[in-house]
Amino acid sequence: MAATIGYSDKSDEQKAITEMVRQFADEQIIPNAEHYDHEDSFPEPIVEQMKELGLFGVTIPEEYGGMGLDLTTYAMIVEELSRGWISISGIVNTHFIGSYLLMKFGTEEQKQRYLPRMATGEIRAAFSLSEP
Repeated sequence: MAATIGYSDKSDEQKAITEMVRQFADEQIIPNAEHYDHEDSFPEPIVEQMKELGLFGVTIPEEYGGMGLDLTTYAMIVEELSRGWISISGIVNTHFIGSYLLMKFGTEEQKQRYLPRMATGEIRAAFSLSEP
C-alpha cells in the first residue's frame, strides 16, 4: 500500500505550491483538456503558463535557475497536474527525466549550458520509446 502525505503533514512551502498548481489545473487545464484531446493538438498556451509558474524547473537546483525542490514536492505537483489532465503530466515528467539525468551524469559545462534554459522551459527534454 502506498503511503500518502496528508495535507496537515505538508510543509508550508508544499501547501503553497500544491495549492497554486491545483488552482492552475482547475482554471486552465481541466476546462481545456477535452479540446486538446479532441483536436489532437499540443497545448502550447497551457505549457507557456507552466513555464511562467516555473514548473519546468521544480527539481533543478537553484544555482542553475530552478526551484531546487525535493522529489516529494515534485510528486505532489505531478499529482495535481495529472488530476487536471494526464497528458500534461507527461510533458513535465519527460522533461524531469532528461533534466535529472543531466543533473546526475552531465559535466559541469553541460549543466551550465542547458539547465538554466531547462529550468525556465525555454528548452525541454524529451525521449523516444519504441515498444514491440
